[in-house]
Amino acid sequence: MTALLEAGGLAKVFPGRPDPVEILRDISFAVAPEEFVSIVGPSGCGKTTLLMCLAGLLPPSSGWVRFRGQPVTDPPRGVSVVFQDYSRSLLPWKSARENVTLGMRRLGLGRAAARDRAEALLAEVGLAGFEGHFPWQLSGGMQQRVAIARALAAESALLLLDEPLAAVDAQTRADLQDLLRGLARKFRQACLLVTHDVDEAVYMADRVLVLSRRPTRILREVPLALGAERDQIDTRERPDYLAARHEILTLIRAARPEGAGA
Repeated sequence: MTALLEAGGLAKVFPGRPDPVEILRDISFAVAPEEFVSIVGPSGCGKTTLLMCLAGLLPPSSGWVRFRGQPVTDPPRGVSVVFQDYSRSLLPWKSARENVTLGMRRLGLGRAAARDRAEALLAEVGLAGFEGHFPWQLSGGMQQRVAIARALAAESALLLLDEPLAAVDAQTRADLQDLLRGLARKFRQACLLVTHDVDEAVYMADRVLVLSRRPTRILREVPLALGAERDQIDTRERPDYLAARHEILTLIRAARPEGAGA
């Protein structure tokens, strides 16, 4: 199958005093259409930097990124990003409906069609009846649902998810995990999820990329065969889920910088 997103020899170095800081070193992998891939690694290893390079928001120092076979030099059409800090990614002076319609600017829809599509997507994420509410009138979990709906509105083939559930409570996080997986399947989207939560990474993905400490490289790709339908209780008790979790946690513990806490 032809890759949707590819990275080859990707490296990122930031200027520093007295020496430059090498964040990423020789990162190479691909994401297939409709595949869900998670990325985990030690704290501070450069997961978000990698995602920003893949999104065309940060230029790599060397190597390349391609989306649908074309070089990525700026944010490509067909890719949407969902950030962790929903309070900054939503415009507070616009309603939930208006925030979602922002994701449709490249689609060329008329005002009525955009409004109808925004309301349909808000219903998909469980926010029917809240279309006219402003972000400050919504809970954190509801705001993140608006951000997810906006990403879906762009009809992107690939969602890049930068720890999008880290700032919500545990129950909301579980609900949003299932929502994201379900919507990705319904809309036939590929997802690349950066997370510090190994359980989340395993539960949601078809494959997990485990990163080393800086300068960051891929330590291992862990394939998963947990099935399309997953359950927050039953799936997490499966022997293969627990085995993958153990493997990944062991790799991350061994990759932590010296002096890091237990």
